[in-house]
Formats: sequence, structure tokens, C-alpha cells
Amino acid sequence: MNKKAIIIGAGVAGPILALQLKKIGFESEIFESRSEHNTKEGAFLGLTPNGLNVLKEFIDLEALKEDYTPGSMKFFNSKGKQIAELGTAYQKQQYGVETIQLKRANLNKYARKAAIDAGITIKYNKKFISYDETDGQVTARFVDGTTATGDIIIGCDGMFSEVRNQLFPEASVVEYTKLISTGGYAKIPELSKPLDSIRMTFGERGFFAYSVSDKGEVWWFNNYFRAAQPKPQEIEKTLKTEIQDHLIEVHKDDDPLFSKIIKNSHEIIAYPIYDVPKLSHWYKGRICLIGDAAHGISPHIGQGASLALEDTGVIADLLKSCNDYGTAFQMFQSERQPRVEKVIKSARKVGDTKTKTNPIAAWFRDRLIGFFIGKQIQQLDWIYGWSRSDKSNS
Repeated sequence: MNKKAIIIGAGVAGPILALQLKKIGFESEIFESRSEHNTKEGAFLGLTPNGLNVLKEFIDLEALKEDYTPGSMKFFNSKGKQIAELGTAYQKQQYGVETIQLKRANLNKYARKAAIDAGITIKYNKKFISYDETDGQVTARFVDGTTATGDIIIGCDGMFSEVRNQLFPEASVVEYTKLISTGGYAKIPELSKPLDSIRMTFGERGFFAYSVSDKGEVWWFNNYFRAAQPKPQEIEKTLKTEIQDHLIEVHKDDDPLFSKIIKNSHEIIAYPIYDVPKLSHWYKGRICLIGDAAHGISPHIGQGASLALEDTGVIADLLKSCNDYGTAFQMFQSERQPRVEKVIKSARKVGDTKTKTNPIAAWFRDRLIGFFIGKQIQQLDWIYGWSRSDKSNS
């Protein structure tokens, strides 16, 4: 009989994991807490070569470009002078693919379609609440009273993982970083044609970035410092207006285009950034965590989805080669944890550079950033050039 995996979460990692497991003879069922037609995944994200090279086995990457912006970046100082460029053409040559930005909802849509086309079942409105484990099987329990039983459970349910909460309640509390990842979508006449890059500006009092998609829509992003953690009702009702007003004030001495973009946004995105505590274990018995559920990362270098995609391939390989689940899960954590912790550290460093700087620091940054960007291309190779067969990259 086929082995069966219960997968919690139908973001990008869940469906791709199910496809990886299908290749090694596992049957999978995916359970998602949200409804099938939930479109409240308003953020966009970067997918870098390490993630894209996992994804391309299951999804036509050209299809992802139905609504996207390039991943190339041009950096400007507060006077509007270009001070550096980080292109992505070299990635195509070096890794076969190059970074793109796309909407999370679209990425998830294509991942789910690939899984469904392969005969994998996705069940919606299934909020995981607990599990029971016996010697031979494990059962997931859901809010609606239903259950699902299999050989293993894999938690792909993100930063606020309920699977993690159930496994390690004492170590699962996420910590608010006092930063909110924010951005939005706007349509303005001056920016109606696609841009070849993301424009990243170190303004007088804050950082601002935007690009224009192939559909002529402005996608912008920023960070908003807020000491008090926003309550759920604030996020729903007042936070977006608060952020909009604040950013217009922050950028009032910068290029007037920034304020125009912010004012004319038909959708504002606001996601408080949290740190997931370092877990001593990513697994317990027949249950294992992957992606943000195991190692949540701040969005500063766009690696959350790509690291989760890497995880799917590694855990499938280990489940195929190991005689028992416990060994596979243990080896999975041993192989992945050093790499993801190194990436998390890099993301925090990048986040620190986006905060307000003094004039002397800005002077040095403007003159030296080109040199550092050149070094950055070399330094990013260990992230972008990851391969499942190259253990030295782990």
C-alpha cells in the first residue's frame, strides 16, 4: 500500500511538497484553513533562482509572468541620483532562471492547479486544531469535527503555524519585531508602462521602493516602524490609513512621485513582521514542520517562499532514502537548519540598512554601495546557486 502524508497548508509549499512526495510513491491530502476563493493574499513576493529551479519542475515559469515585475534593482539616493544597480541578467546565465516578483495569490493558484492536475486532493475550510498519534499512524483533527489519518503529518502552515503550536506550545510564541512590511498597488498616468527594474530609493527620512508590472500597475513596498504591536482590529480597520498618512509625511521632502503613489493606492498591504523562535526540534514523532512553520524569515531578502520550496525537495529525498520517518525528519533538520539560519541572519542585516541613517553614513553609503553591490552578487551565490545534490550549499 502507498504511504500517506497529511499536509497542513495550501500555500506554495503544501502543493509542491505533495507533488514531490507523489514522485516517491506517497499519496497526499492537503488541508487548508481558508476558503477556496479567499483572495486576501494581497502581498507580492520575490522568487529567486533557488526557489524557481524547484518550481520549474512542476509549473511553467512563463505562466507566472501573467502579472509580474522584474527582480532587477536600481538604487537611488535622496536627490534622485542612481548610485548602484543589481541586475538579474547574470542569473539567467548562471542559474538558468532570474528573479521575478509576483503576487502571492497567483503563485499559490498555480501551485494548487499543478497539484490538482496531478490528482492530489486539496480540502478547504479545514482549520487544524490537534492530532493523535498511535504506533502506526497519525490523525489530524479539524475545527469542523472531521479528521484525516495518514503515516505522517507535514506542517506547511506558515509563520503562525497551528501544527507548531500543538507540537511545541512552550516554544512557539512569535515575537513582534516593531516593523510592519507594507506596500500597495496604484495606477497613475506617469507610471503606466512596465519598468525594467525595482526602483529603490534611500530618501531623506526613509526607504521607498516601487516598480511597474507588465499590466501597468505600480507595486510599491516599504517598512513602517511601530513600537506597539497592532491588534487584529487595527490591522483590519485603521492601520492602513495610519501607514498611508505616516509614509506621505516621511517622504514629503523626497520625489513627489512617492507621495502620489501612496495617496493613489487602491490597495494598501500591511503585515507586521515577526521572528519565529529558533526551535530545538522541527519534528516530533510522525509530524514535521517545513518552511515558515519551522524557520520563519523576515521579508527583507525575499527568501521565505524559496527556502520553503527547497525544503520540499530535501524532505522528499530523505523520506525516500531513509528507512523510518524519525531518521528522515532528524536528517532534514540537520541538513537544513544551518543554511536557513545563515539566510535569516542575512535578512536581518539587510533590514537594518533600510532604517533612517545619519548624513555621514548616507554620504559613505552613496559612494560605496556600488562596490558592495558587486560583492553582493558573489555573496548571493550560496543562496541562489543552491542545489539538492550539493550538500555544501546547505
